[in-house]
Amino acid sequence: MHASGSSILERLASSDVDERRLALTEQEEILEVASYRDLLPLLDDEDATVRKLTIQLLEELGDSRALPDLLKAAADPDPEVSSVASAAVREFRTTESTSALLDGVANSEPKIRAAAIVALRGVKNPRSQTVLVAAASDPVTEVRREAILALGYLQASNTIPAFQAALKDPDDEVRRLAIDALSQFELSDVSDLIRMATDPEWRVRRQAVNALSKHPSEAGELTLLNRLEDERWEVTKEAILALGKLRTPVSGQLTPFFSHELADLRIAAATAAGEIGEAVFIPQLKALLGDPDTGVQKTAVRALGQIESRARTDR
Repeated sequence: MHASGSSILERLASSDVDERRLALTEQEEILEVASYRDLLPLLDDEDATVRKLTIQLLEELGDSRALPDLLKAAADPDPEVSSVASAAVREFRTTESTSALLDGVANSEPKIRAAAIVALRGVKNPRSQTVLVAAASDPVTEVRREAILALGYLQASNTIPAFQAALKDPDDEVRRLAIDALSQFELSDVSDLIRMATDPEWRVRRQAVNALSKHPSEAGELTLLNRLEDERWEVTKEAILALGKLRTPVSGQLTPFFSHELADLRIAAATAAGEIGEAVFIPQLKALLGDPDTGVQKTAVRALGQIESRARTDR
């Protein structure tokens, strides 16, 4: 039997925290009778569970007028409540929500700024772009990360300077995200990517190497060859794969990797050999057919098939 409207609202205002919690779980009944205004006071409840359940109800209710309060909840002292609020804010990506989200980016609380920026991903609005570019130089790392990520979704060529500036960011994740964003554009100059391929942080170097595979250039290929000797195997692996994608004739440089102790690098060498498609790789690939790693074996079979297919096409 459904509780009456007045009864459920009275229970939400009960002095008994267990009663408030229980009432909030009766979502269907609440959604039938309550407006977002009825629920807003519970966002300041002393009990974190009550606040979390309220946020989930407001998200389900979907009234964008609750957005400013949900943004405020993104700065809740309880990490779980804050996380639920940030997730809820992302569901309000409508035209009428944009103004409140942009206001959120100007908030003094970093978590609110970050939550608003995440929700602005993909929102193509002139003011949005301006606000996000400014947020890319925010004093708080988390906010800068989200701003660069959100700007990447826009893929607007006039934001390239913001990504180039972010390549000098002290945070390696911001630098990595900026490289990824830049790689999505048609670049006539890859000097930024080449420079980032020698970044102190290996994850940044790996991202730069990956980006160079999308923008063929003689200087870029030379950089990839240099990265074959990177101190981190993860970067070396990406460089091998990148040279394969570019079909760079590097049979001599790849030779040591067919017998490398790491299966990941043997797989990368076989993958690149298949992409390059030169018959010179056939003996090395056939040797890998007896490799102790099944992943290496399968990659060698596929690469041999690619080389054979290319030979037929070239006849």
